[in-house]
Amino acid sequence: MRKALLFLLFFQMSINVHSQNPNWSVNASNYQYSMTLTTFLNVNGTTLSSSNDKVAAFINGEIRGVANLEYISIYNKHVAFLSIYANTNNEVITFKIYDSSNNTVITSSESENFSIDKNIGGVFQSYSIANPKLNNESIVNTFSFKGINSISSSITNNTIDIVLPKETDLTNLVSVYEISKGANFFVNFQQQASGESSNNFSDSITYQLVSEDQSNLIEYNINVSLEVSNFDEPLLNISSISNSIINLAPLVVNLKTNVPIYNFEISDIITSNAISTSLNKIDDLNYTIQIVPIQQGSFTLEIPENKVVNEENEGNLASNKLIFTYDIINPYVLKIKRKNPIEEIVSTDQLEFVVTFSEAVENVTSSSFETIANTTLNVTKETDAVYSVLISNIKNHTGVSTLNIKSDNNIKDKAGNILINSKIKIAQN
Repeated sequence: MRKALLFLLFFQMSINVHSQNPNWSVNASNYQYSMTLTTFLNVNGTTLSSSNDKVAAFINGEIRGVANLEYISIYNKHVAFLSIYANTNNEVITFKIYDSSNNTVITSSESENFSIDKNIGGVFQSYSIANPKLNNESIVNTFSFKGINSISSSITNNTIDIVLPKETDLTNLVSVYEISKGANFFVNFQQQASGESSNNFSDSITYQLVSEDQSNLIEYNINVSLEVSNFDEPLLNISSISNSIINLAPLVVNLKTNVPIYNFEISDIITSNAISTSLNKIDDLNYTIQIVPIQQGSFTLEIPENKVVNEENEGNLASNKLIFTYDIINPYVLKIKRKNPIEEIVSTDQLEFVVTFSEAVENVTSSSFETIANTTLNVTKETDAVYSVLISNIKNHTGVSTLNIKSDNNIKDKAGNILINSKIKIAQN
């Protein structure tokens, strides 16, 4: 009986020693060299997360490093920054974990060789110190999306290609997947949860798959596309070889579509300040439209969405919009005046005038004017409707100085309307 009591007392003392908070410490000054590990701790499949949890490194049974867990908020993760000390390279390092919640010390099965100045692990992908050992696989078995039946799906090497129904909104898809035991998916270092985390899959996304022990990281490129129908929806493009400013009617507009279209009527064409007078089919993909402007000014032409259909009865997308200006008014000269008052003239060998037209014109050159014989004309464009005319070499001229616009000039507006003949005489004594 006495022996039994002594045994129970010894056993109880052994438990208390084993379960008390270990007084681990190391004197770094006793060693020449060091290496570092950024590590996470796991006991029986549970990752430790208390600042009272700690890890210790041992060489030949002697403690060579100790560190408590620290919380890194940006990664929502608890890691220990463990410095290990030695005087000899390649010594074998073993580890022990103190689990504060259970007040127990656990021996890890991991080991490392001491390597001078070596750094192992990081905050995102940390070194695993665990008992039992954690899984090191990073494999995707399946990948799909919550509530959506994929048209097709394939996993080839590190690429996942998925085709979804064509009406699917790709901007907010919730991924559902099966991956290696204990592994975790991350997107931009943010941990994902199967069936919960959503992402925009309009463009390719890179998923980072980290194994349970965090020793293995594989990036998977997820490419999601929409089903392509055998019958493309009609795309309508309208164009014209005419300039955007015209003075003749009717105007011919070309319509080109990517697929044969049906139910196309002249009433489907929407115009402003104009009337569509005819619609002619050239072939299955090409049409011509005649349009007549109603009055001077801007007019437009377009075909809204869902006005015609393809063979599968799918409506068209809205066409582009054409904008024209109908201009049948001839330009004319508003005024010609001296650029500077007489008293500001510096040179007696030059005269400069400003010619203002009723609208924007082109083809205004020195040959458009006639003036004093044996002088030089230089024309400068100020705006589309305003031009400066400089007459030089007039010092030997006496009497009236004139500036006329020739009747056979080539001046016209943007629509091609010619300048109304205006013979304007400007006199300078």
